[in-house]
Amino acid sequence: MTLLTRLRASSALWAAPVALGLVLLYFFGAFAENFRYVAGQPDYAPMVASYALTNIYALLYATASCLAAWESGRLKRDGVWQLAPARSRMRIAAQALLPVLGLAWAMALLPVAMALIREGVAPTPGSAILPLLAMTVACAHLAIGFAVGLVVPRLFATPVLALVVFYAVAVSWSQEPFWHRHVSGQFPVDLGYAELPTPEALVPHVLFAGTIALGAILLCLPLRRPLLRAAVALAAVGIALAGTLTARGIVEDWGPVPPLSTGNVAVECMGRTPRICLPAGAAADESAIAAHVTDVFEGLRHAGVPVRAPETITDSMLRWREAPASTESEWWVPLTESFGDDRLALALVSRVVDFPCRDADADPVAGRSAMLWAAGAVGADQAYLEWQRGEVQQFGDGQELLEQVVSRVAEVRTLPAAEQADWYAAETERACRSGGDAP
Repeated sequence: MTLLTRLRASSALWAAPVALGLVLLYFFGAFAENFRYVAGQPDYAPMVASYALTNIYALLYATASCLAAWESGRLKRDGVWQLAPARSRMRIAAQALLPVLGLAWAMALLPVAMALIREGVAPTPGSAILPLLAMTVACAHLAIGFAVGLVVPRLFATPVLALVVFYAVAVSWSQEPFWHRHVSGQFPVDLGYAELPTPEALVPHVLFAGTIALGAILLCLPLRRPLLRAAVALAAVGIALAGTLTARGIVEDWGPVPPLSTGNVAVECMGRTPRICLPAGAAADESAIAAHVTDVFEGLRHAGVPVRAPETITDSMLRWREAPASTESEWWVPLTESFGDDRLALALVSRVVDFPCRDADADPVAGRSAMLWAAGAVGADQAYLEWQRGEVQQFGDGQELLEQVVSRVAEVRTLPAAEQADWYAAETERACRSGGDAP
């Protein structure tokens, strides 16, 4: 039988328009509508591929397993297994499943390719990791579906597998305990900038589905001796159970996020004290960010704000999900994002303004007045007020409080520069006076 004839006889041919149509629906309804880069963020192909696959895993595995069961049932109905063994059973199964495998792999690659083209991003080795995971787990679902089709009527096995697999994978990310999501074959989080899955995060998915598939394959072997059949069946169950328990044991203590590798992009550093470190290509002109940081520090010093610049300021985008805590020598600041949103000055002011207590809200008017005055020294007062309009909603008289802050700072700005600096120092002390804890 030629490849074309085999394709015409396969359920993958008539299922392809529906399956690929659903992939396109998810792509245009989810990825195209929701995926957005942070302002100034460089291209990052693994992030694009991850978002494109988010809604495809469950559909992909359900399609692979149910169509494999249908093909298996068709071979059984046609009496292929009772014919003279001109070809091995494994070869017959592989030839029947080849079109289904091609469809499953197309479902994994199509949305990723479309997403990369839409965003104008070139593929990288890192962007192939999650598609390869999906394609590998799809092979396991093919084997499982084929085995089910050998013993369960295809008219029953096909719809049941489609529903069960789709539901089990699709809801895994929202279930507790968390180990479900880490073995389902659906990578449980969207990758952020500079992130990649670690091998440890990928192995449980393959181990869980792969050992169940291996057990299913062993159960399909045409063994005639009852004792050997029993031994192989016992081995198949043992392999599947061992793989499941091992995969669960690996992820047992994980939270909702699997282990991720961070900082997987080139970094450019420039300047001295502070040294500014950014993702390569983070903005049209990286030197503009470094110059802006320098201008903010100089503006604050000129206004009389004590500035202790760190040795290094690193863009927190390099640690997308959780940047390390800043220290006196190194700050982690969203340089690229803040610069793109015209909020970098405010982000730096928030680091520079130093209150002599941990609770600078002991006097909420004084603390906010000091911050607004410092922000105004570098042209960030409007950005600060916009931020505070949301923050003060926690107070019953939040709007009145903010009006007092604006009025107080407006009066202070009429004073000579030296008196304003003295007022600022006194105001930071006053912010802690009503009971703030000493550091």
